[in-house]
Amino acid sequence: MKKKSKLKQIIELHVIRLFFPILMFTLFLTSCNNNTENKSQTSKSNIDSINLVEIQNSSLDSIVIFLLDMSAKDFYENQPPLPIRFRNVEVRGLIGENKENNFMICGQFLTQKNKSNDKWTSFATIKTDPYEQWIGSNALTYCQDSKVIVYKKYDLSLSLKNRIDSLQNIKYLK
Repeated sequence: MKKKSKLKQIIELHVIRLFFPILMFTLFLTSCNNNTENKSQTSKSNIDSINLVEIQNSSLDSIVIFLLDMSAKDFYENQPPLPIRFRNVEVRGLIGENKENNFMICGQFLTQKNKSNDKWTSFATIKTDPYEQWIGSNALTYCQDSKVIVYKKYDLSLSLKNRIDSLQNIKYLK
């Protein structure tokens, strides 16, 4: 009888040792599931911004670099007079009709011509195939309809200006 009770005690101890980790794991999964359910009950605009933010950092880096390069190239080739300053340049995203993420940089620029009256002009450079650049009120429409994507790796205003300056320097070297 004593052996049975000792064996029973050993089995109960093992069951308790197994039960506790299983219980903790179940609680963890339950809390994750509740968090997911809470997120799914948010408004559509919050879901859109969450989808935009969930991209990989390395992916976002390559998108930002591409947009900065294309924007600088477009300003350099098609926007005389060249901008002398940029401000409020930020990465933004817009969910398209097919639920695809459309990335863009939006901001404002100042030209030498408009410097005296401090007239800043809005722009948007959108990653399409390969890109589109919009200036003025059309750009403002795209930017107002999109969501900000927090990106703090570079000062985008300064990076864009430096790219344009580099293009000018290459021209003078030729």
